[in-house]
Formats: sequence, C-alpha cells, structure tokens
Amino acid sequence: MNNIQKPGLYIHIPFCVKKCNYCDFFSLGANDSPCGKGSDIYDSYFIALLNEADYISGCAHGRTLRCGALTPAAYDTVYIGGGTPSLLPHKNITELIHKLRCVFDISDGAEITVEANPGTLTDDKLKAYREAGINRISIGVQSLNDAQLRFLGRIHTSKEAEEAVALAKRYFDNINVDFIFGIPGLYGISLAETLMNVRDKASFVIDNEIPHVSFYSLITEPGTPLYSWDNAGRLDRVEDELEREMYYEFSDMLKARGFGQYEISNFVLPGFESRHNLKYWSGAPYTGIGAGAVSFLPAPDDGQFVRFRNVPDVSAYINAYAPASNKAGDIYSEKPVVSEIQEILDVNARKKEYMMLGFRKTKGPDPELYSHLFGGALLRDDFAGEIEELIKKGYVHDDLSLTQKGLDMGNEIFMKFV
Repeated sequence: MNNIQKPGLYIHIPFCVKKCNYCDFFSLGANDSPCGKGSDIYDSYFIALLNEADYISGCAHGRTLRCGALTPAAYDTVYIGGGTPSLLPHKNITELIHKLRCVFDISDGAEITVEANPGTLTDDKLKAYREAGINRISIGVQSLNDAQLRFLGRIHTSKEAEEAVALAKRYFDNINVDFIFGIPGLYGISLAETLMNVRDKASFVIDNEIPHVSFYSLITEPGTPLYSWDNAGRLDRVEDELEREMYYEFSDMLKARGFGQYEISNFVLPGFESRHNLKYWSGAPYTGIGAGAVSFLPAPDDGQFVRFRNVPDVSAYINAYAPASNKAGDIYSEKPVVSEIQEILDVNARKKEYMMLGFRKTKGPDPELYSHLFGGALLRDDFAGEIEELIKKGYVHDDLSLTQKGLDMGNEIFMKFV
C-alpha cells in the first residue's frame, strides 16, 4: 500500500493558556476549563486518553467497532495537536508516547509530531520530547509583529518566538512554523499587516533554515472575537489584491532559496513534507483520540468510510473514559457513548472528496492512487467533464497540477466536487 494510504493517528490536547481571538477549533483557555488550569485536570484528561487508546486497541483486535468503523492497529504517523500540547508537563506527553507504542504498532521511522506555542516551550520539554521519540515539532509563530500578536490573542512575543525556534533547533531537524498573513488592523489599537511584515516572515524562515512552513490567510470564523469585531465594523481589512501580493511575495522569496510548494498553504525543503497532513489530502484513513478528535475509517460495507467525532466536551470525555479504579489501562467491555457519526461516505462520495482534497496539493490528485483506491477506476473517466472545465479555465495543467491561477481559485475548484 502507498505510504500515504497507511493510517495516521491524531491525539487532541484541547488546553491553552488562553484561546486566540481567531480560533474556532475545540480548545479551552484556563478560564474555560472545567477545573481551571493545572495538573489535576491535565492528569485526569491524560488518564482518559490512555484509556481510550486501550479501548481502540481492543477494537483493532476484534472486540467491537467504533461507530461502525474498522479500527486499525498499525500507524506510520502520529500527530499530537491542539490546543497547546506544549502547555502541559512533559511527563504527560512522554507517558502518552510510551502508551501509544505499547498498544499500537507504530512503525519504525514513523513521523511523530507535536504542536507547540513559543510561550510554553522550554529546554526540558524539548529534550524530553526528543528522548520520547518525537521527531518533528510544529511551532505556532503566526506573526513577528508584537502588536499583531496581541491583536491575534497570542501569549508570546516576537522575541519569544525567535528564542523558541532557536531552542527547538538544538533537538530537532524537522521543524515547521505556522504563519498567518493578511492580518487586519483593529481601529485605534493595531495596524493592518504590510508587505514588509510578510517579507520579515519569509526572511525568518530562510535565515533560521526552517525546512517547513505553513502560511495561512486569516479567516474570520463565527463565534470568535475576530468575527464580532468584523461585524461591528472595527477591522481595517487588508485588500484582496494586496493579500494575494503578500502570498506571492512570500512564495517567491522561499522558492528562490530552494523551497518547493506542495500544498496551497505549505512550503518545504526537499524531504521535509508533512507525511501526516498528506494523509488528509490523499483520502487516507486516520484515527482520532481525545475530546473533539475526528476519525475517518473504513466501514465493514465494501467501499464505505465513516467520519465520526468524539464529543467536544472535556468533562464528558473524562467521565466516559474514567474507570472506577481511576487508573490507566482498564479495558472496557463496551464502548463508552462519547462519539457521534458526522457522515458515512459511499464510494461515489469518497471519489468526490478525494478529488476535492487532492486539488489542495499543487501536483493535484494522483490518478494512479485513485485507481488503486477505487478498484481500477480511472480518475479522468469519472471526472472528465470537471477536469476539462478546470483546464479550459486555466486552473490546472493537463497533468492536473495547479496553475498559478488555480492557486488563487482553490474554493472554486473545490466546489466542483462537493
């Protein structure tokens, strides 16, 4: 099986010092946590994580199914995300890695990633991560401008970001940094992002020899402070034309220094692509552990997949996986009611999703992998009309790779396959 079609394992750590002003992921600031901030809630949550891992391992070995899905036992990528995993004591993360290796078949050479906030990283944590077998770290820098960081609700300064990256380089070769661009201003408080800010971000990546960078346009999501400020007319937005200029300025600066672009928002030096994220963009199965974590797994019915989500509620999740003994390792005879099915995809729905996600990659969807996944079906036959239209509009080349115009029209491309 193609490596990107082997299952991935995702672990969700929902805790943060505070929730960022733009974030709509399931995460909790200290004031939002059911027991506040501190080791008690963290330890209880990690006991639940370890017990869910035990439960899933049992499913994989034939005891039962999760939401009607076949649960794999072997993985070649592990991604610990959040939230802010680096907020927690490193003993929690190292114990988690040990548990995952005990109950699952984590392949030799597996990519194991942990997300981190510059305001919570220490030398001790980084050293412990590396010794536990974590070999990739993703650092949420977002901006190098302190006023913009405050506007975004980040807990760190630009100096702390620089120090965190320097510290991470002592232990890790495989480092990603996240940046946001097109950051608006807040009238009377901060200025909108400039092209110079974006050049500073590119220079930071180049000067620090960071091999992978994610570069995302800021989106105002419902339910966030940013969304409320936008509705109140308080945001000084970056014009669309300038935002696209920012995107291409960043891209051009990196490409001139040997970076490739393998996904709409991701740039990389050769050999440092995110193997875990490639699974999401290539229709591979993945298992999610933790409150709010999503799984995408095959169903017993031939060709069907199930997408389901653990309840996004820390208290409910802890209660569901808290054994009477309150010790990790108890085995459940029945599945705790903690997951809900989001959708069941038949073969035709999976084909459309494969195409939509595949066009996030600059190379486009892989016809050979498509044929492998769907019993010899030919991508160019199944979607002949859609492909012809995309080529005619100049969004994709004949080999299905994205054109520069296609990079700008991603949403229109995706809608062809919804």
